[in-house]
Amino acid sequence: MDHRSVPDPVHRVPLDRKAQLGNDLPGSWWMSADSLPRFLTHTGDNSAGNGGKGYFAGSLIHSSYAGFEPLNVVWPGVHATALAHQTNIAYFDQSASQIAGVGGDGGNWNAALGGSVGAFGSVGIGAIATGGNSAGNGGDGYFSGAMVHAPVAVYAPINIAVAGNNSSANADQTNNVVFDQSAFQMGGVGGDGGNGNAAIGGGLSVFETGYGPHLPIGWSGLSHGGMGSNVIASGDNHAGNGGDGYFYGGIVHASFALYYPINIAVAGYNSTAYAEQTNNVVFDQSAFQMAGVGGNGGNGNHAIGGTADIFSSIFDLIGSDVITTGNNSAGNGGNGHFSGSMIDIDVAIYVPINIAVAGYNSTAEAHQSNNVVFDQSTIQIAGIGGDGGHGNAALGGDFAMQLLSDLHLLDLA
Repeated sequence: MDHRSVPDPVHRVPLDRKAQLGNDLPGSWWMSADSLPRFLTHTGDNSAGNGGKGYFAGSLIHSSYAGFEPLNVVWPGVHATALAHQTNIAYFDQSASQIAGVGGDGGNWNAALGGSVGAFGSVGIGAIATGGNSAGNGGDGYFSGAMVHAPVAVYAPINIAVAGNNSSANADQTNNVVFDQSAFQMGGVGGDGGNGNAAIGGGLSVFETGYGPHLPIGWSGLSHGGMGSNVIASGDNHAGNGGDGYFYGGIVHASFALYYPINIAVAGYNSTAYAEQTNNVVFDQSAFQMAGVGGNGGNGNHAIGGTADIFSSIFDLIGSDVITTGNNSAGNGGNGHFSGSMIDIDVAIYVPINIAVAGYNSTAEAHQSNNVVFDQSTIQIAGIGGDGGHGNAALGGDFAMQLLSDLHLLDLA
């Protein structure tokens, strides 16, 4: 907050002297108490680095069920041999990474600048603001709804060997199983932003010569004039940008995996039965779901405003919100917005059955080998937006105004 009075004379206007046409020049160029209302100048709503924001309202649900029920049965008869072998290596992860709201990110080496205000004369309330500066940006996100990841895995191998009188039965089962049922779910998103960005405002100077009875101009009612409220703003500067996102609704990833191998060897009287089963199974059922999105933004961006010079001796010619030196933005990206649902439902059922039955004085062999991979991947991205250039510049500013009365307007009476 700067309040400035300028006691120095105007350039090339000497004090305590007569004008060429006989008018008295003002004896002092100090601002009167009435001409300096509170909050005269605001030298920038500066911020650098940025990032932040996120917000999430709703539910994140990860509900997993894993059932593993191996059964191994041996039933030998009289003078019989029954062998049942079962080896199980199972990995159930049922992973889920759920991220909501998000936002964040922001550049490095950013600068947000304001300031540099000079005023001479009667200026209205809130007359000068040297930029709503921000640099690095990123941020935003927002997510309202629910993320649900509910995988169910059932794994129940059964191995049975039954041998009759004077018989031999062998049942072998080997299982290598991996159920991951992964899900990576994001909501809202936003974020990102450039590096080395600068948002610049400031550099304002105002000169107003209207001072009531000291005026050389013979206009009536000019003493209450001057510059209106919010006269000058040197740019709503942004740099790096990115951000935005928003997502309303639900993301659902529901995976179901059923793996049910059965291995049976039955040998009758004086018989031999072999049943072998080998299974290598991977169910991943991956899902990458992203909503809202937005973000990204360039590097080395500049958003520049400022540099406005005004010299005015004609009151009431300058109203409110007269001058803005640009709503500057650089790097951009952002936006996205997604309302609705993303649903990825994967069901994997794998039920191999291996049976060997040998009758009277017989031989039965059953061999089964399985290598199975179910991925059922899904990548769902909605809303999107984002990206932005590098080394961009959004420029405003460099405004100069001079409003002076002509000599023929002077009151010679």
